[in-house]
Amino acid sequence: EAKDLKNIKQELDKINDKMKLIQSMFWNDINQRAQNTNNTPYEFAEIYRICKNSGMKNEHLDEIMQLSQNLMPVNMRENSVTIKRYFREVLRKMIACRPENIDMKRKRIVMLVGPTGVGKTTTLAKLATHYSIKYRYKVGLITLDSYRIGAYDQLAFYAKKLKLSINAVNDTAEFTKSLDELKYCDYILIDTIGSSQHDKQKLDILKKYANSDYNIDVNLVLCATTKYEDLMDIYNAFGVLNIDTLIFSKLDESKGFGNLFSLVYDTKKPVSYFTIGQEVPEDILVARNDYLADCIINGFSKPSRDEILR
Repeated sequence: EAKDLKNIKQELDKINDKMKLIQSMFWNDINQRAQNTNNTPYEFAEIYRICKNSGMKNEHLDEIMQLSQNLMPVNMRENSVTIKRYFREVLRKMIACRPENIDMKRKRIVMLVGPTGVGKTTTLAKLATHYSIKYRYKVGLITLDSYRIGAYDQLAFYAKKLKLSINAVNDTAEFTKSLDELKYCDYILIDTIGSSQHDKQKLDILKKYANSDYNIDVNLVLCATTKYEDLMDIYNAFGVLNIDTLIFSKLDESKGFGNLFSLVYDTKKPVSYFTIGQEVPEDILVARNDYLADCIINGFSKPSRDEILR
């Protein structure tokens, strides 16, 4: 009886795969008529549609499709699950992530920069809590955003809760003094004022801080819901700050993640963290290429507590 059930399940799986292929053939036929340049085989039509709708740059999608078609054995193409798994692996290998690797041989001064509203202050609070509680490191906080209502208060709340030093600075002289005062810390985290990518004056001010004589790790925080063209526009503008790594925020608010893939692939900058909710410090994840690849193909899924900042 168990054997019969197993055979029935196998037959149902085959029928399900054939149905998916028929649907994909139908979709591909419509797509071919609309755009004659797309020569996607019907076996790959489903995964093509998923990635096309994810916000991925067209040329990147075409490149990955071609790569998958060239490398994937023909006998693996009959199963839609196998095709997705293979495509996921190709995607994963094209996403650069930076391991956390807490290195106590050199001081880490981390600055978060980016547009307004992307969640820099909340992300900084999550990192401060993570470093001070999980690793029990001495953490100091500096804010360059003391004028925005609530920005300093938010950080001050966590500083008090975690018993961390916090300094608000208004110019480069105070900035240098604060860094010297916090030299006993293992980590110094710097919050900055949000700036539009078109506000050259604010970017010039940030440049004076970021490109100082100190070895500062500059993290560009970007919102996952931002379309690719705007992400690239922001990246190019903030590039004057010598960006070291990217942090993608608000993954839990996004439906498509191909835009993030395309930015990473175009800029060749590694991702260091993802934020996946509003809770401090739980909703931050050390960036992993397999996780982003899964989000692109299957949509957002919140990791288990064991996976978060493991």
